[in-house]
Amino acid sequence: MSAADSGYLQSLNNLLQQDYRGVNIAVYALATAGLAVSLHKIRPVSKFSKASQVPNHFIKQHEPLRGRYAGIQHSPMRVLVDHRAPIYLPLWHSSKPPLPVKLWGVDIVSGNAVNWLECVARDQKVTLKPIARDKDSLVSTVQLHLQKSKTKEVETLDIGQKLVELGFAKASVPQSIGKDSIESKLAPAILSAEKHAKKYRNGVWSEKLPPIPVYTVYWRNGLQLIGDLVILTAKNSIKFVGFITSATFNGVKNLVLRPLRPSPKQIQAS
Repeated sequence: MSAADSGYLQSLNNLLQQDYRGVNIAVYALATAGLAVSLHKIRPVSKFSKASQVPNHFIKQHEPLRGRYAGIQHSPMRVLVDHRAPIYLPLWHSSKPPLPVKLWGVDIVSGNAVNWLECVARDQKVTLKPIARDKDSLVSTVQLHLQKSKTKEVETLDIGQKLVELGFAKASVPQSIGKDSIESKLAPAILSAEKHAKKYRNGVWSEKLPPIPVYTVYWRNGLQLIGDLVILTAKNSIKFVGFITSATFNGVKNLVLRPLRPSPKQIQAS
């Protein structure tokens, strides 16, 4: 190696070992900026109590928001949700009011909806999927998560669809809905729920529509009875087949394992 090459390598080594504060500051600044952008996007400590506080990208991407059912707001009728941020700060978050939510595609028309929600949903966990804003209210779906008492299974209900199915609310689906959008997936379920409510005269439809003919009631009750009998018969048949199979298996098992008895000629010979 020549003296020139040796001097070049030595200079490069000295260059790499130097502490460039400017470079370090730039790296730290970029890392801090990236962290700030991530925190702004995720909002891990933000509790939303107004629709205006929900970021635009949350609504465009239908980012799930979790919380608990807190009650009903009257005039206009809104579902109140105690939004829970990913990082819960009790002293700060507990002082903020709940978020008013307007159920997408649904208009609550019966006071029984309030009674049902207070009975079923009080303090239960919910999940929102934001769709739009309506002044201070967030237009969204509300998924209710019910913990079954005897098991650890969780039953999930869409509050808007359930209220329509019970006849406590009416469908108010917009006429123009974009294809392959979240609204296009929600609308058929809501309309189907209202069709079911009308068919069985649930809730407000018991007064707005003529009563169901008697023969229709008998026909439906008969179909329900036949269905129950079929299910009961199937269960009993399964139990009977299981009993016969178990008895047959035990009988064959005992026959195979039973020791062979000697014949009378074998006994005389011995």
